[in-house]
Amino acid sequence: MDEKFSLNEEHFNLDFLVDDIAIGEKQSKKEKCESYKILIADDDEEVHSITKMVLKDFTFEKKGLHFIDSYSGEETKKFFMENDDIAVIFLDVVMEKNNAGLEVVDFIRNEMNNHFTRIILRTGQPGEAPEEKVIFEYDINDYRLKTDMTVQRTYTSMYEALRSFRDLMKIEKNRLGLKKIIEASSELFVHNDIEDFYISILNQLMNFNEEASSIIFMENVKRNGFVYINDFEQGKIVVATGKYQEYTGLNLKRIPALKPLYDDFKKTNFEESSVKKVKDGFVLYTEGRYGIKNFIYIEDNSENYDLELIKVFLSNYSLSLDNFQMNQKILFTQKKIIYTLGEIIESRSKETANHVRRVSEIADILFRGKGFSESDREMYKIASTLHDIGKIGISDSILLKPEKLSTEEFEEIKNHTLIGYKMLKDSDLEILREAAIIAKSHHEKYDGSGYPEGLKGDDIPIEARIVSIADVFDAITHKRCYKDAWDFDEAYEYMLLKSGMEFDPELIDLFKDEIDEIREIIQKIPD
Repeated sequence: MDEKFSLNEEHFNLDFLVDDIAIGEKQSKKEKCESYKILIADDDEEVHSITKMVLKDFTFEKKGLHFIDSYSGEETKKFFMENDDIAVIFLDVVMEKNNAGLEVVDFIRNEMNNHFTRIILRTGQPGEAPEEKVIFEYDINDYRLKTDMTVQRTYTSMYEALRSFRDLMKIEKNRLGLKKIIEASSELFVHNDIEDFYISILNQLMNFNEEASSIIFMENVKRNGFVYINDFEQGKIVVATGKYQEYTGLNLKRIPALKPLYDDFKKTNFEESSVKKVKDGFVLYTEGRYGIKNFIYIEDNSENYDLELIKVFLSNYSLSLDNFQMNQKILFTQKKIIYTLGEIIESRSKETANHVRRVSEIADILFRGKGFSESDREMYKIASTLHDIGKIGISDSILLKPEKLSTEEFEEIKNHTLIGYKMLKDSDLEILREAAIIAKSHHEKYDGSGYPEGLKGDDIPIEARIVSIADVFDAITHKRCYKDAWDFDEAYEYMLLKSGMEFDPELIDLFKDEIDEIREIIQKIPD
């Protein structure tokens, strides 16, 4: 039989608590804002009652205790499967079995993989679980004989256990926080435009929220916030969430409903990578290397956020923003060069530069219809402008001939597909390698009667099949030196007629579905 856990007068010597009480560790019930879950696992009802009576007013860092009662090893395991936030367990060794408590320890640490809960093993029969053997073989945090569990010992054990639990939670929270920073930072590099980039920043920052004693980040929480860039006179809200979405694209200064917030912004002294309380929320401020000032406003209590982790994230964000802006400048320059090159080629053959613009816009509609990602669509849209770059290697006498070409001349002009391919295929830039594929194969026909390789059906690269439709349709609807322009509807009927012969029938179905938008492009970008 276990010896009963009983109270005698000598148990009430609490002098050792004076220092902790003096610094405010002990709080009234009214001051408790949260509780630690404490599980009492013992088959003796009196042990439960006495333990709870001794600890009923116990607090640690303004948190009280919430008790859970368990009377067997199996019941204890069930509680652990249902509660992943038990801070401390007072665990009896002998319950329904002589080693029930030790089985629970093994279950907690090895099966549940829970290394956070502090385990205080208590026994009235030390012979069943010798201290030296148990401490060596089991991952427990304290070993006590029930006869030694005075009020003083109980308080001491609880303080030691909760301090250890608190420290482990801080370590785990920081581990998860750093993991979140790594994940969030890597996500910053997958966006292709500034709006996507900023909305990613805003969403990630809102997830650095701490709810009560939670050690995990809040996911998909709907909050109000926005990103405001540049200065207050020329800037604008680039992205927003919640109630601020309607103000996207507007200058904060010119939004009457947000004037109080604007005034608070103006009088706040922002410093690099600073966090400032503003109105009903807080602002995170950074300034990029290229002079862009970023004000990220989140309408929430800053105390709910781990600001130290946010500052680490912001340092990554600032670097990412600089890299993003640099990459955007490089991409913009590449696009301008490629577009200009495509326009030069078309102008040499007396076709207007707007031909390549229309082809790229029409092709983009079909790429969208086929479900290509935005990044791939953008790449193919630009690459398509170089579909006829090989014409640079064709003589003017053939390229500009107003009459029908002879068989020999037509064979020569067909070479522009291979010339273009050879010019671009070995580039280090993926966009130019894709342009090479389009340049070579955009004159292949679905039935295999095209050139230069006579490819058939799905053997023709999808990007080339799409550009072929855009190129032919734009060519026949506009005047050339060797022909007049076709009527739009007449050209449309020709495209449908050639479905399955010249063109991929599935793509022609997409072309039919989007013909109104294609008509708008033809009208919007005239020669």
